[in-house]
Amino acid sequence: MKTLYQFVLISLVGFTISCSNYLDTKPISFTTIDNFYKTPEDVEIALRGCYGRLINSYSVNSRAGLFFVGDIGTDELLGNPYSTPDAGSNMDQFIFGRVVKTNLMARDLWENMYSSIYGINLLLSKLDEVPMDEDRREQVRGEATFLRGWHYMYLGMVYGGVPVYTTVPHEKDKARDPLQQVMEQAIADLQYAYDHLSDNRVAGVANRWTASGYLTKLYCYLAAGKKFEAGKELNFPLNSFEWVDVDGYYGRAQQLADELIATSGYRLAEDYRSLFSEGSTAKQAEEILLTILPSRENKAGFAPTFYHFPVGYYGGGWGTCRPTQEVYDRYDTLYDARVHWVVGGHGTDPATEAIDGMEYVKPLPLNLSNGVAYDGDYNVTKLRAVSSAVRNTDFYFGYYPLLRLADIYLLNAEATAHLEGDDAGREILKAVRSRALIQSRADDVAVLQTAYRRSDFIQELLDERSRELCFEQQRKFDLVRFGRYVSAIQDISTTRGVWNSLSARILIDNISESKIWLPIPEEDEISNPNLLPNNPGY
Repeated sequence: MKTLYQFVLISLVGFTISCSNYLDTKPISFTTIDNFYKTPEDVEIALRGCYGRLINSYSVNSRAGLFFVGDIGTDELLGNPYSTPDAGSNMDQFIFGRVVKTNLMARDLWENMYSSIYGINLLLSKLDEVPMDEDRREQVRGEATFLRGWHYMYLGMVYGGVPVYTTVPHEKDKARDPLQQVMEQAIADLQYAYDHLSDNRVAGVANRWTASGYLTKLYCYLAAGKKFEAGKELNFPLNSFEWVDVDGYYGRAQQLADELIATSGYRLAEDYRSLFSEGSTAKQAEEILLTILPSRENKAGFAPTFYHFPVGYYGGGWGTCRPTQEVYDRYDTLYDARVHWVVGGHGTDPATEAIDGMEYVKPLPLNLSNGVAYDGDYNVTKLRAVSSAVRNTDFYFGYYPLLRLADIYLLNAEATAHLEGDDAGREILKAVRSRALIQSRADDVAVLQTAYRRSDFIQELLDERSRELCFEQQRKFDLVRFGRYVSAIQDISTTRGVWNSLSARILIDNISESKIWLPIPEEDEISNPNLLPNNPGY
């Protein structure tokens, strides 16, 4: 590892939850670890710092991170050739499917993730030295261990085999561990959190059900990766899924999902729109299992719409990435209300609509010809800001969802279909599809069940995951684990839809199986040759 892990000077960011349930960010600096980790208050500051680092790892506030990797350059988002990609993150390499090992975003994500893990391991190493309430100590241990498991889960999904650290200091010349060891560490950490955390629900804080949800997600990711031979043709043993017990992992995922859905107290929000409407945080808390909270006090929110998508409601936006025609085509536009929410037109003075008692700018309708979006107003409009005559920022101040109960339903459908048959899986999809129905069609879920049925259940599931979770940083990981990353991109139309016809061909021509993982950053492999070999293609 780089000299980051030789530091004895550290700086954490403490977060306190205000009465409005937003995080008020307060920088805390101190000289050395010798004068810290002395009091329970120090432990709380360090834990909040670990949660704060989650923002850097996910990077919803910048043009980088998991926020970036999960969607851009898939069959959900294409590049806008009329907008200049951000040079500071090498965004164009993702847009056009030609990421190289000098990519700045891949480097920054690697550094952010390992910086986070170092802080977590440091906290865990000092925790027993601090005199404090024992119940609270174990809760902190559970939350910190959850966060470490979360990071290793995504490191494995993004890079494959990586160095695994559970103690400090981190060895700066450590070799990559196999994917198996990375994911088994993630499972162990998430399981520990599941076994030891309470059921208490506090926005932005992990609880037992958060750990259960991510265990479900990880078990399904690994089971699908083995079943559908993800990356097998690359013949790279370090990133192999051959060790996975498909039936066992799907069985465990089904058990966890059944329990979470039945007993956690989380439920699907009644109105899909509430999940992405800035003023509906109470409704969002019903369904979101893990969120990153913004801070109104410090004018710091989330700007995915500003950096990656056109805003679609109020203000500007670069519009560097635009939705594919395939996103729109997956919906039954007469019965499925989600299509009229996630994509739309863009106008400078659109009308407003009321959601949960608050007014929102309403995107203009799409300009369509025979169901095809033919002009440049075709935009992502999933996140909505409260309408205001005076608004000094394009940031979104709602609860940004990292994991939702709807995802657990979809994962449960996947596991159940494997274990009990496709029709059993389809039955579970009904809950998500029922919520999606246009209000006047609320009793017609059978219509969607028929309209969306595919002879290939995995394709049906992938389509449904895109309808429900599009632009929520899921798509690449889904396509990879089902072995359809390359084929899905190759199937993007180059003639149907305005952005498809302008941008799809370059992505299709550059895509290859080697792009399922990001490269180990070049400067890290230079400083630590034990990280070699790099992933295939790099």
